[in-house]
Amino acid sequence: MITGILFPCDEEQPIKRVEVDAENVETIRGIVGGSYEAFNLDSPPASFLANDEAMLWSLPFNLRATVMLWQHAKGLRGQAYISGDAILTGAPDGRGFTKSVPSELIELLLDTETYGVEFLHRPDGPWSRKAITFTDWFEAYNYAIIHEETYATVRSARVIGV
Repeated sequence: MITGILFPCDEEQPIKRVEVDAENVETIRGIVGGSYEAFNLDSPPASFLANDEAMLWSLPFNLRATVMLWQHAKGLRGQAYISGDAILTGAPDGRGFTKSVPSELIELLLDTETYGVEFLHRPDGPWSRKAITFTDWFEAYNYAIIHEETYATVRSARVIGV
């Protein structure tokens, strides 16, 4: 069993921690509603598992999972979209076995009450933080993405717990 975070596409439903048997393909298929593909995050090492036939079946867009993906896999920003329910897991190990979602993501998404956004303006740092705080991780992630895409001086942004 591994620990994952379920991202329902229904935004009225909260994201939540789930325990799944990642070695049983049918378990993941049951969560995402069919066969699935992995969308890999760059940092921390994690993957979204989502229905790979979402477009064919016109599954609803999963805004929260997509925003999370775009912040942690910047090369996929505007290129990949997640539809339907998705589960965030750890990246596979060297043998291809899916691991639990990194504890830092569990803490950030499920255990943090206030969030901040830090910006990197030069490759060698330092990170700087705006004074604004958020009580919702999704709003903080949107703020980070908008600033990265809007301001030429922002090289990178990250969401932190404060």
